[in-house]
Amino acid sequence: MMRVLVVGLVVLVAAMFLIPRAERGPLQAATLLPEPRALPDVALVDSQGQPLHLRELHGQYTLLFFGFTNCPDVCPLTLKALADVGVELARRAPRIVPPRVVFVSVDPRRDSPAHIATYIARFDAAFVGATAQDQVLEPLLAALGVTVEKHAHDDTPYNVVHSATVYVLNPNAEWIAVAKGPQDPAVVAADYLKIRQRRPAA
Repeated sequence: MMRVLVVGLVVLVAAMFLIPRAERGPLQAATLLPEPRALPDVALVDSQGQPLHLRELHGQYTLLFFGFTNCPDVCPLTLKALADVGVELARRAPRIVPPRVVFVSVDPRRDSPAHIATYIARFDAAFVGATAQDQVLEPLLAALGVTVEKHAHDDTPYNVVHSATVYVLNPNAEWIAVAKGPQDPAVVAADYLKIRQRRPAA
């Protein structure tokens, strides 16, 4: 019996040393939810004009970000950072599958699927773009606690006030973590590896 315990302890210690140090410490910027949360299966329209239900995001970890293509600062900075996360992960953990990045426009009036496709391609061709009418998006925004404010100024183009928060979904399309902005690629990559370890795919 003692021999079995010793062997088990040796295996455990060896496994700990195989895990990169960055994966073993506390999360740097993200907050892990106590339990995965199911989200409303809203019917989005992707950047190819095809229906995209939230349940279709199964099979891979997902980084979900809400914004709009006319955003002057938060969106381009966040999307550039998320594109750099893939580069950072390839360097740190080349065997780990990087997360899927989904950009959801909260400005369907101006952001057509084709416009979204052109916009996200500037950052990474693998990004998924989507949008939906306000009433369709509302249940998802409410479930995630996303606040969006649209400010109109007479006949001038209006602005949309939103945050740089990124929401992490597991391969079951459940919400498992949230990362407040601004996003740092190195921090997001490190937290992603820790989240995968602590909320492994079922």
